[in-house]
Amino acid sequence: MRVARVLVPAAIAVALLAGCGGGDNGGTTSSSSAPPASTPPASNGVAELTPDEILAKAIEALEKAGSYQVSGKATEEGEVTSMDFKFANGSWGGTINMQGSGVELLVVENQTYFKADADFWKAMGGADGAGVAKLINDRWVKVSADDEMFGDMSEISGMADPKTLLQPDGTLAKGEAKELEAGPAIGLVDQKAKSTLYVATTGEPYPLLIESPDGDVTIGGFGESYPELVQPAEKDVVDFSELSGS
Repeated sequence: MRVARVLVPAAIAVALLAGCGGGDNGGTTSSSSAPPASTPPASNGVAELTPDEILAKAIEALEKAGSYQVSGKATEEGEVTSMDFKFANGSWGGTINMQGSGVELLVVENQTYFKADADFWKAMGGADGAGVAKLINDRWVKVSADDEMFGDMSEISGMADPKTLLQPDGTLAKGEAKELEAGPAIGLVDQKAKSTLYVATTGEPYPLLIESPDGDVTIGGFGESYPELVQPAEKDVVDFSELSGS
């Protein structure tokens, strides 16, 4: 998979809303290597499987985990986009940043919410921006399912499905083994996208890292509880259609 294929469409929605630019707000990945442990754990056997079998094992492990975290950054036409999202039971939430414009996103029971700081609203609202920022006052903004500005969020929502998250663009080939911070892993090279998915070769065969020409994404937090992925209280929500006049 190409990392930018996931990040850039969502960032475009953020940019359309903000209508402003700035510096990169960061976002880090964990692709650096770490020295192996003195007594390495036993192999889980996936390194001996075919590429398609390894991918199937990784998808199965992620489905069984039920929850996970995806973070990283991508560069497309010189623009850096970073993200950090958590997924659990069909709900997801986190942050995406592009050119200094950062937005928190939350999707629960197919309802989308977002939250932004005062600078965002001032940039979006022009002369009325300061008043809009004061009106919203750090509340979540509820977005209609048919809102065109948020149509590109489907790429991020797709990451809630392990099969979609790990789907290659082309034929897979077995790559090299690599020692990641999360542990030893075997690479699966997507020959069309020129990206590599690394799958753990000890313990559960979790997908740990996607390295792509346009950026890297780390996957972790397997099976963790994310209590923040719940619908906001009604008093903490503003309807976007009332703000936009739609």
